Amino acid sequence: MIGLALCLFSLSPVWAGAQSPERVSLAVPQEVFPGQPFVAEVVVAGWATKGQPLLPYPADGTSSGDDGAATGEHGQPPEVSVLWNGKTVPVQMDAHEGAWRGAVLLGVPHGSEQEPRTLRAVVRTAAGRETVERELSLLSRQYPEQHLNVDRKYVEVAQDDLDRHAAERARVVAALSRMEVLRQWELPMLRPVPGQVSSAYGLTRYFNGKPRKPHMGVDLRGAEGTAIRACADGEVVLAEDHFFAGKSVYIDHGQGVVSMYFHLSAIGVAPGDRVRRGEVVGMVGSTGRVTGPHLHFGLSVQGELVDPLPLLAAE
Repeated sequence: MIGLALCLFSLSPVWAGAQSPERVSLAVPQEVFPGQPFVAEVVVAGWATKGQPLLPYPADGTSSGDDGAATGEHGQPPEVSVLWNGKTVPVQMDAHEGAWRGAVLLGVPHGSEQEPRTLRAVVRTAAGRETVERELSLLSRQYPEQHLNVDRKYVEVAQDDLDRHAAERARVVAALSRMEVLRQWELPMLRPVPGQVSSAYGLTRYFNGKPRKPHMGVDLRGAEGTAIRACADGEVVLAEDHFFAGKSVYIDHGQGVVSMYFHLSAIGVAPGDRVRRGEVVGMVGSTGRVTGPHLHFGLSVQGELVDPLPLLAAE
């Protein structure tokens, strides 16, 4: 099983400050960009040796070694949440190496202003409530333009299609608003198709010469019919044909993380299906607003569409 192994990634947390006297540690990056996903790690080391490094741990909540907390020696896990971007996100805490440890995936909204942001972790135990804060510097990021020519109906949209899109959008918003506390994702996530990136995240897009919303995912090359695999364990929450996105699949991976697969030629799963990392969920296609076959792969983190590329395993 692949653990978090966060030290492998540019989004790895930096220990911004020593453990608080209350034995609560919060690790986050010191600098982030708009659209960047990052991990926040919380350690409650009530019986751990101070300064003990954070090690990878399994996503299913199991633990190895002589962890008294797993047997109840140290009572129930603390109730932990992080506050970021106006949202409160619960943290799944697991016993490992003599401490309670948890990690959540967070995101910086695309288009965010260049100013410091504060992340707060709140820990509630039988002994009381403790809060730890870290300040993150938000750096600027520029995105290039992309000009594409597509079928006219996707630019000069008929009212019936606008109504259809509005209904589809409502179902998507509901799917992205789910909050399953159990974490099912692991890092690095599996690359859903082996193809290289053809369109990067954040591009300023023009269709038939008219400006449209930025590209909020990555396009991966793939021939028609190429198998698309789930990037992590999860539950299918949407699988249907949409006007712009074509045949689409949405998978909830827990803790506010949802992956998206667009423009499929065929859908291989249904809502409610439990899928495992690497399981085929559909085939590459060219449905919806496209110029040719490819996979649009997106990732929603706490409701923010972020760049999934830094989280994927190497090709």
